[in-house]
Amino acid sequence: MLKLAFLATALLASPSIAQTSANARPVEQGGGEQPSMGQTERKEEILSLDGHVRIRGEVMDGQYRSFGPRSEGLLLFQTRLSAQFRSADLTVGAEIMDARAYSTAENSTLRQGEVNALEPVQYWMQYRFFDLLGQGTTTEVKLGQQRMRLGSNRLVNSPNHRNTTNAYLGLRMDHDRGEGGKLTAFYVLPTGIRPDDVESYYKNKVEIDRNGFDRQFFGAIYDREFPGVVAEAYVLRLAERDAPGSETRDRRLWTQGMRLYRTPSRGGLDFEVEGILQRGTARKTASPTDTVDRSVRAHYLHGEMGYTLPSALNPRFAAVATYGSGQHGSEDITRFDQLFGAIFPDYAPPGLFGPTTLSNVFSIGADVSLTPGRWKVWGTYRRLRAPEPDDVFGRSRVRGGPNGDVGDQFFIRARRPLAPGLMVELGGAYLFKGDFLTKSPGVVSIEDTRYLYSDLTLTF
Repeated sequence: MLKLAFLATALLASPSIAQTSANARPVEQGGGEQPSMGQTERKEEILSLDGHVRIRGEVMDGQYRSFGPRSEGLLLFQTRLSAQFRSADLTVGAEIMDARAYSTAENSTLRQGEVNALEPVQYWMQYRFFDLLGQGTTTEVKLGQQRMRLGSNRLVNSPNHRNTTNAYLGLRMDHDRGEGGKLTAFYVLPTGIRPDDVESYYKNKVEIDRNGFDRQFFGAIYDREFPGVVAEAYVLRLAERDAPGSETRDRRLWTQGMRLYRTPSRGGLDFEVEGILQRGTARKTASPTDTVDRSVRAHYLHGEMGYTLPSALNPRFAAVATYGSGQHGSEDITRFDQLFGAIFPDYAPPGLFGPTTLSNVFSIGADVSLTPGRWKVWGTYRRLRAPEPDDVFGRSRVRGGPNGDVGDQFFIRARRPLAPGLMVELGGAYLFKGDFLTKSPGVVSIEDTRYLYSDLTLTF
């Protein structure tokens, strides 16, 4: 009932006071995701409304998965409408998202990443306290269904490039001690996107998403800025169990990590190093007959170093290396779980393409970005390997390769404003397949994968 009330409120709100702005991810190295919606900070505003409409076309040939058609095209629509009411230090907000997809193939790869029709993805209230936990401190407390991004977004993210998004129902606290650093703590119930069957995806069926205490997620992240570097440490806990109509792997995971980074600057070096350890218990499958809790011992590493030239094009070049553990022959679970994290911009974006996840992957590569005129251009190269050839690689569902040679992936995208509030983006990728994707059992196509997309976004 609460979701339906917020849905009605946002639909009836007047669009005559719309404002626009953009919020970037904390560290947008190698190119971040499409800017998300936000509100301009104008104290005289009491009620504000904004949103966007995005149309995207995608085509791919040379399927890399072990399922789906050899070639496929998608037409994706995403509409967002967001409303906020502000009064002094209290803010109340709501957001509706309508994400729909239409495929050219009967055996499409359409999944939850593309379809979530007419969904109230946010409804929250936030209050700002001053000096609550010490002189000169600021504490913000946010309660309700909300988007959430933490740190590098590799474990907790609310994606914008993907056609659907992640949301979390619960409580978040952000405590700023000024020079003493920032602490974020949260307790949430991750939202499960509904529907969750292929037939409903084809029909773009409207079904309210689900939250429940059968899946709980909480933790804290602390970061502090030092001369020339920002240090970050965090610990996250995911606890889930089976529920009616929802079978799980009963994950009980502790995930802890550290991150050091320096943001890109004109004429300067930047870097990012992140190490993540994962411990706990889980089951190998979500089958009700699988009742064996196994120890989890997994990890993920990311390293990046870049330099931005002091020239008119503002070009940045970077070298990147990543490693995510896969499942080897042990009775323990050694496959890294990226929780609710992002694969982009570390790898190629999801959708028809985006074969890589943070599990069972070793990659080295290079990034480049530049700004010719009103264009913003990003390009990446990744040499991809599966450390454990008998384990699944990414989103391919391919396993059992003769070796771990996945291939060489090139990805490029470019974005340009056409008019105030109107943005165009073009992109494409080419995956030169290695033995893993051509000689493993059950591959759909041995041809190299080619992918193109274009989208147009109207923001109001």
